[in-house]
Amino acid sequence: MNREETHAAQVFMSHHGFVMGLALKHAPWPGLAEDVLQQVFLEFIAKADRWDLDTDPKPLLATMTRHVAQRYWRERTREMPEMMRKLADHLRMLAEERTAPARYEEETDALRRCLEKLPAKSRSLIDMYYYADLSTAEIACQTGTRTDTVCRAICRLREKLRICINRSTQGGEAYV
Repeated sequence: MNREETHAAQVFMSHHGFVMGLALKHAPWPGLAEDVLQQVFLEFIAKADRWDLDTDPKPLLATMTRHVAQRYWRERTREMPEMMRKLADHLRMLAEERTAPARYEEETDALRRCLEKLPAKSRSLIDMYYYADLSTAEIACQTGTRTDTVCRAICRLREKLRICINRSTQGGEAYV
C-alpha cells in the first residue's frame, strides 16, 4: 500500500460504523451488509488518489454505499428473475388496492398490540426509524449510541415484532 492508500484506509476505518449502518440499511438482503461494506472499502481505496481526504468523507461514503448496494440489488435480481417477477406482481397488486386489504387488518391490529407492549425506549426507536423517517446515523446521534448498535437494535425489534404478530394471529397471546 502506498501512502495515499494507507491514509484512505485510516479515513475509512474512522468512519466504519457510519458505513456499516448505511450498508445495513441499503443492502438488498440483511446478510449482504458485510459484502457491501467490503466492496465500498475496496472501491474507496482503489480511488484514493481522487478523493480530498481532508474534507468530511461521509457524503462520499454514503453515496458509494448506496451505489454498491444498488449494484448488488441489480445482480441479485438478474440471478432470481422468477422471484423478482412474483415480488413485482405482489407490489403491483398492492398498489392497485385503494384501501387496506382485509387480509392485513388482523396483522395491523396485532402489530398495534405488540407495539403497545414494547418498552418505551424500543417504541421510541421504532417511532424515530419508521414514523419520523430518521436514518440510523441520525438516531445514533440523537440517542448518543453507535450507528451499528442502533441497526442491531432495530433488527432485533423487527424480529420480536414479527414473532409477536405471528403468535397473536395464530390465536396465542401477543407478547414481546
